[in-house]
Amino acid sequence: MPEFIENKSDYSFLLHLNIKPNSKRQKLIDEGEYLTVLLKSKPTQNRANKELITLLKKKLKISSNQIEFISGLKRKNKLLQINFSKKIDTQDIIQRLLNG
Repeated sequence: MPEFIENKSDYSFLLHLNIKPNSKRQKLIDEGEYLTVLLKSKPTQNRANKELITLLKKKLKISSNQIEFISGLKRKNKLLQINFSKKIDTQDIIQRLLNG
């Protein structure tokens, strides 16, 4: 089980992310302790955070109000809480993130 995801409850998970803005393409990479997220946007005017939310909501098939920044809003290392409306398995989340 990757270390980048923590199970808070059957509906809530924490993601430990390492953001690399200004990349040539979007990509998610499992690096154990962190999920590295390559984003095209520059880290100015909240563009990279907005792109991150859009990417996660597409991959996880959730709405943006189900994603909450716990820490790292203005840093490359971020901690996000993801809240699902139904019970979901950790493996299903990992599958959606890395292969979806």
